[in-house]
Amino acid sequence: MTAAPFPRLDLAPKLDRHLRLWWPLDYLRLLYWAFFFPQAIRWYVETFGKPEYRKAEGRTAVWQALRNDPIQRRLVVQAFLCLVLFTVVVSWGLQTAGLPMNWFGVAVGVAVGVAFGVAVGVAFGVAFGVAFGVAVGVAVGVAFGVAFGVVFGVAGFVMGLVAGLMALSVVGGVAGGVTVRMTRGVAVGVVFGVAVGVAVGVAVGVAVGVVVGAAVVVVVVVVGVRLLDWLLLGLPARLMGKMGGAGRMVWLPLPGVQRELEARLARDWAAGVRDVNEVLAYTLQFVPAVGAINAALAAVPAPVLLERAAVLADRPYDWNLMQYSSASLRNALWRQAIRGLLPFGPAALGRRWQERFPIEPRVDTPGRTACAGFWYWHEKEAEKAVEAFAVVSELRHGPELHRIAHAIVSARVAGDLDAINGCRSTFQPLESLPDPELRSGTLAALRVLRQVVDEARVARNSVSALSRSAALGRANAALTKLLETGAATCPEPEWPLIRSIAEKWRDIISKAGGVVGEEVLRQPVPNPYEGYSGLPVTGPTFVGRENILRHIEDRWAGGAQPPPLILYGHRRMGKSSVLRNLDRIAGAHTMVVYLDMQDTGWVDHTGQLLLDFAEAIHRRAMEAGLDAGECPANTDYADLGAARRSLNALFGRLDDQMAGRRLILAIDEYETIEEGIEHGRIGSDLPGYLRAKAAQYRWLALVFAGLHTLEEMGHDYRAAFGSAAAEHVRVSYLSHDSALRLITRPHSDFALEYAPDLRDELYRLTAGQPYLLQRLCWELVTCWNERFLQGGETTPRILTMADLESVLTSDFYQAAGYYFDGVWTNVTAAERQLMRILAGRAEGTWSPAELSAAAGLPEDAVRGTLDLLRQHDVIPDEPSSVRFAVELMRRWVVEHGSAA
Repeated sequence: MTAAPFPRLDLAPKLDRHLRLWWPLDYLRLLYWAFFFPQAIRWYVETFGKPEYRKAEGRTAVWQALRNDPIQRRLVVQAFLCLVLFTVVVSWGLQTAGLPMNWFGVAVGVAVGVAFGVAVGVAFGVAFGVAFGVAVGVAVGVAFGVAFGVVFGVAGFVMGLVAGLMALSVVGGVAGGVTVRMTRGVAVGVVFGVAVGVAVGVAVGVAVGVVVGAAVVVVVVVVGVRLLDWLLLGLPARLMGKMGGAGRMVWLPLPGVQRELEARLARDWAAGVRDVNEVLAYTLQFVPAVGAINAALAAVPAPVLLERAAVLADRPYDWNLMQYSSASLRNALWRQAIRGLLPFGPAALGRRWQERFPIEPRVDTPGRTACAGFWYWHEKEAEKAVEAFAVVSELRHGPELHRIAHAIVSARVAGDLDAINGCRSTFQPLESLPDPELRSGTLAALRVLRQVVDEARVARNSVSALSRSAALGRANAALTKLLETGAATCPEPEWPLIRSIAEKWRDIISKAGGVVGEEVLRQPVPNPYEGYSGLPVTGPTFVGRENILRHIEDRWAGGAQPPPLILYGHRRMGKSSVLRNLDRIAGAHTMVVYLDMQDTGWVDHTGQLLLDFAEAIHRRAMEAGLDAGECPANTDYADLGAARRSLNALFGRLDDQMAGRRLILAIDEYETIEEGIEHGRIGSDLPGYLRAKAAQYRWLALVFAGLHTLEEMGHDYRAAFGSAAAEHVRVSYLSHDSALRLITRPHSDFALEYAPDLRDELYRLTAGQPYLLQRLCWELVTCWNERFLQGGETTPRILTMADLESVLTSDFYQAAGYYFDGVWTNVTAAERQLMRILAGRAEGTWSPAELSAAAGLPEDAVRGTLDLLRQHDVIPDEPSSVRFAVELMRRWVVEHGSAA
């Protein structure tokens, strides 16, 4: 039977509001916190204060916190009022009890005590933050204020001096006990308090009598070690299962605390570590906490040891916990005691005594070694972390920690671009780890640095200055993103180390980028507009077709066999580019076989065409790792009958291997098959054969691209692919946003700018027609490069309307003639007649009635012809007004339409 888990410790103060300035009980609460629970003041600031000022340390930061954080400012005011009010109230109480008081002496004593408390509070506040300054200031101020005030009011100056010295000894113990530097402050404070108390007691005993001296010694010792607090608040019966207020100001280890924490760690390591941190945050039981961790680590099995150590290193409340989980806490306390007992002794003697108690992290056990490695990371001693993790590299996750430590050291010492490039060998082992990732956030950050190393290699070895500049730009962007997001994903203690590496590398990359950037400015711009020639586009200038690709992907995603898809649109609209980019959406188990039917004019019979199909399918199947048999031979496709049998055999051979796979036949310029049928070179049953194979094999899908829809095709296609069995996808103009993206960002490293009016004019002239847009931009960049070769580095890197005027010449229309001629010859004579009429009006639109009158045709006939022009993308889909979609097409018709 599984034992019930321990209830989670919750030792934080139970206060759901901020302290109120005019509520008397809040001043008592603040006094209680200062004397018995100083960690609560730190909790109060962290809970209610502004996040950016919670941990302000240093004079400038503290004063900024007081100016800008009302919670901390009000806390300081309440602390000052608490000092004054409490000492006055105590003096009034003593007078009420019958003790005669000299109120002038009381005032002087209170003033001295409050002034001393404020001074001490300010000093500690600047050093350690507002919360700690308030805690120490109130404790010291109240002790001194009461001592000086009461004695000045009762017995005069001499006894006041005695009481003041007594208060100094008491406060020495209290102030040392409340310090957040637990491993040092507790020991020093108590030893110092007892020592000073004994010394003062002896001195006063000589001066005013043994009785007074003995009393002082007793008071100092009792208060210094908080024996009464230990007895009243620290009984094991009150501690076990509750720990409500026990031990909050107790420096002596309470019985049972270590045993309780060990049991919690053994039951649930993560929950136990959380409870250890809770004890450290709200008690002074540091010794039992460290003892529990050491005992628990010694009992942890080796396969999970590093996992447990990593949990311990995940944002501990006090990193000294990690230090003394490896180093000797006993030796550290002895060192502090020696330093406290010999503050004015010979330095050499003190050092010699302290050297007898070494406090270096130990690597004599796996648990201590693992903690040492994480501690060295926290202390930014990365080289020592490598040595520590090397000792435990044989344990599970040991290789990962050792390789991470080695990579961090290598990256830290890299001081230039060549050194960063040299880090590649130290990052490579992180790609293949023998165990599941333990520090996944750290590995993710190091992968970013590995990416930067790869970019540095490109920047170092590339011949092109633009490529080097682009690589350095990508590296800079990666480092900037890492610095912005790394703190949320990369754990401590690795993150401060990696952050410093990223900052250093970014400076190196930025400087190198500046040098290469100057070199880029001395070179022409590589022309990125690859679609200028009319060939299919597969690079970064293929934009604006996401909706078409998404539509096709949706048809392929379902379990059912997709219908044949017909991509249609006029020439140079990007249909072939869509087919060439189907691999982007195909997925790992989809094979795309691209076939361009423009070669059908060279085939003598259908068998030769089927051989082209078979060779392309066989090649793609072999690339995918399938057994497609022998390469298709010409003799197997010598005639139509043999070709069908051979291709059927290839389909049958693949059928058994296509489970979970898909094969896409992407057939471009599919109308040319119809032309081959008309000329008798291709059998009329070929479309039907393809449709039958797609129906027979569910893994086979067909995608056609051409100028026409099935309704415009011949009988053979209409019979094979009826409108109910095929789906049409129109490929038309780019949207405005996609066109601007193509113009301004054809490549991530494009080094020219377009003037805003030029961008708008390019879209107006082309309406987003992709070929014309690429052609115009290519011409613009080419002309700029020619101007750059003449003008050099002073040539402005911005393209303007003046550049466009130099491009739009008769040479441009001749170079782009394939597009204009293609549109012109793809329409009917009636469409060409209306196009000539439309071209006569440069501004504004035509109505169907105006066109009817100008053409001398019935309006119904004109409307029918306009529908054809819309279908062919010559005019936009605006029934009430008619104009050319592409202004450049209108201008071409004006110049060449009458002769065409």
